[in-house]
Amino acid sequence: MTVDNMKQISGFQLRGNRRTLFLAIIIILNFSASGFAQSPEENAKNLHPKRFDYPWDVKVFDLPVSKNGVSYRLYVRPPIEPPEEGHKPSVFYFLDPLALFTPSAAMSYNYEYFHYIPSAYYVGIGYQDEADGRWKEENRTRDYTPTAFTPPDENHYLASNPVDYENSGGADAFLKVVEEEIIPFIEAKYDVDPQDRVLIGKSMSGLAAAYAAMTKPGLFKRYLIVSPSIWWDDFLYPRMERSIMRTVEKTKDTEYPFETRIYFAVGDAEERMSLVTDVYVLFNALQRRFNPNLKLNIEVLSDELHEGIYPNAFMRGIVGLYADEEGRRASASKLKWN
Repeated sequence: MTVDNMKQISGFQLRGNRRTLFLAIIIILNFSASGFAQSPEENAKNLHPKRFDYPWDVKVFDLPVSKNGVSYRLYVRPPIEPPEEGHKPSVFYFLDPLALFTPSAAMSYNYEYFHYIPSAYYVGIGYQDEADGRWKEENRTRDYTPTAFTPPDENHYLASNPVDYENSGGADAFLKVVEEEIIPFIEAKYDVDPQDRVLIGKSMSGLAAAYAAMTKPGLFKRYLIVSPSIWWDDFLYPRMERSIMRTVEKTKDTEYPFETRIYFAVGDAEERMSLVTDVYVLFNALQRRFNPNLKLNIEVLSDELHEGIYPNAFMRGIVGLYADEEGRRASASKLKWN
């Protein structure tokens, strides 16, 4: 736009009423905007990326070195909605947080907003040495396995990958840290409901969650366990000789101080590693306890592989764990806890 044009418009503005002044401003803005238009190719060359921030506020706490010698990092997402009157927020504790915590907090937004599930703090139990966003398999091997294991010979399927067995067997020490350090920290930091804790794990962390359900009665009220690695120690052993089934036998007289719900999910395509059968064996062994406070459900999800089952399983499981509870909005879940 030339100087003469600007003068003409300015004169027009001064002589006109407010409406004509407004129209003149719009004309000027349109001329200005058109002057800065660039082609997609020019934009691709000149525009620079900005940092993406997670849409919800997540606090990160690096805890002092714990009693088991590990430096843990907690990821905490506060509730989306305040709790119902007279209630406190629940706490959902996620193992494997780099894989499970972030998508879970995003996916379940509507469930929390519309009261299918309670107002809740989402807490990821992670590691300071994974601050770069890449998990270290040695952390999972150490903390999520109940027994120490060493391959019997070099032909064993784990022998070529030591990170999958070295320093294994730390689940008891890890769960002690959860019980005595992590949960007390969260419950001192935030005004939450200590009677409604949920533990969530998948694969190796699902193994740890299943182990916790048997060895730490009363620590959590609900468990969401997806495709647990109950082949541990060892897939080549008969089922009843594996670590988790030995734990079932050792804890068969366990008493649960209040109603405890456990949701298992596994993909039908995971039977290629006998995982569907394995989970049913565990489920049935727990069900045969006939404990009035131990409530169990299992779902085999169609067309799901181990690698991709979690989103579907989490969404079904988290709403299902609260199905039929007073104060919850009626959901499509078919799970029954009677």
